[in-house]
Amino acid sequence: MKILHTADWHVGRTIRGRSRADEHRAVLAEIVEVATRRQVDLVIVAGDQFDVQAPSPEAEQIVWKAMQDLAAIAPVVAIAGNHDNPRRLEAVRQLLAANAIHAVGSMRRPDDGGVVRVEAADGTPVNVAMLPFLHHRAAVRAADLLDSDKADGEYGAQYAGLYARFTEGLCRDMDPAELNVLVGHVTAFGGLRGGGEREAHTIERYCVDPRAFPQVLDYVALGHLHVAQQVGSAPPVRYAGAPLMMDFGESDKPCSATIAELELGKPVRTEEVPLITGRPLRTLRGTLEEVMSVDVPDDDPWLRVLLTGAVPAGVADTVRDRLGEHVVDVRLDTRTDDLQVDATERIGRPPQELFAAFLEERQIEDKRIPELFAELLEDELGLEEGSHAAA
Repeated sequence: MKILHTADWHVGRTIRGRSRADEHRAVLAEIVEVATRRQVDLVIVAGDQFDVQAPSPEAEQIVWKAMQDLAAIAPVVAIAGNHDNPRRLEAVRQLLAANAIHAVGSMRRPDDGGVVRVEAADGTPVNVAMLPFLHHRAAVRAADLLDSDKADGEYGAQYAGLYARFTEGLCRDMDPAELNVLVGHVTAFGGLRGGGEREAHTIERYCVDPRAFPQVLDYVALGHLHVAQQVGSAPPVRYAGAPLMMDFGESDKPCSATIAELELGKPVRTEEVPLITGRPLRTLRGTLEEVMSVDVPDDDPWLRVLLTGAVPAGVADTVRDRLGEHVVDVRLDTRTDDLQVDATERIGRPPQELFAAFLEERQIEDKRIPELFAELLEDELGLEEGSHAAA
C-alpha cells in the first residue's frame, strides 16, 4: 500500500506582503499529479493546511479544491496544525467525510474520531490515529479526556510525557496484525528545522521523543518541521517537509512530498519526491555596486538583498528599479556586535553629533539625511520654545 504524506502547506502565506496564491495553486496541483502518477492508496495531510487561523476565502478555496482533487484519487486523512483553527476544521468534519476526507481538528478519544479505520484505494484497511497539534495549556485536559480514571494533572506538566501518554491511549486497541499509522503535528527531538516555523511552538517545551511512539505503529507521519527527514526508526517517524520555501531561512532546503510503501511484516520503504513548482528564495549579499551588477537568475526567484558598506537614502527603490519585482526585502547587513556604544559616551553630546555618529555606524552616506534631521530638530525646538512662551 502506498501513502502520499504531505504537510505544512501554509496556504495564505505571503512573502513581505506579496501574495503566493498562484504558487500554492501550482504546487498543490503538482502534489495531486504525484498522487495520480504514483497511484497512491492513501493521502495524509499532517497539519498546517492554512497559514493563519482566519484564512481568506481565496485560501480556503485553494485548500478545499486540493483536498477534493486528492480525495478523487485516494481517501484523505488530515489534522489541524498550530497555524490552523481547530474549530473551523471540526465545523466541516461531516461535510469533508462525505467527500472521503477524514479530518480532526481537536483531540478526540479513539472511539470518537481519534482513530479512524480507512479502506485504502487498494482495499487495504488501515487504522489511523489522529493527533492534531496540542497547545501546552491543553495537554493536561487532553490526557484526562483519554483516561477519565486519572485525577486532574496526575500526568504532570511535562509536554513530552503527556504526548507519549496520548499516543499510547490512541493506539492501545490497535491490532498488530493490521496496518497502523499515526498522524501528528509536533516537534520531535533531533529534528532539523527549516527556518520558517513558528519559533514559540518548536522550542524544547514543545518537543517530544521520537522513540516514544508505540511499537504497534507501522508508520508515523508528522508535520510541523519544514524539512523532509526521518527522526525515528522503530516505528519509522518522518516529516514530509513543506511544499514551498516558506521564508529565506529555508532557501537551501529542497521541497518534497513523501511516498511511503507499507506492507505487513516488511520494512517501510520511503521516497522523497521533489516538488519544483514553487519559486525559490535567494539572498544577494554585497555592496550596492556589486548588487547592481547582478543579473536576475533565470528561475524567477524571490530576492532578499543584504547590503554592505555605505548606502544612500532610498537605496531600496534603487535596488528594485534594477532587479524588478523579484526583490521583496532590502536591508543593511550590519552586525549589532559592532554597533554597541557605551551609554556614558553619549551624555552631553548635541543631537546633531549623536545622529551623525549613528549614520556613520550604519554606514549611511547621504548629505540630505543630516540636513533633514537638522530641519526637524529646529522645528521641534521651535515648538517647545513656543509652548513655554504660551505658558
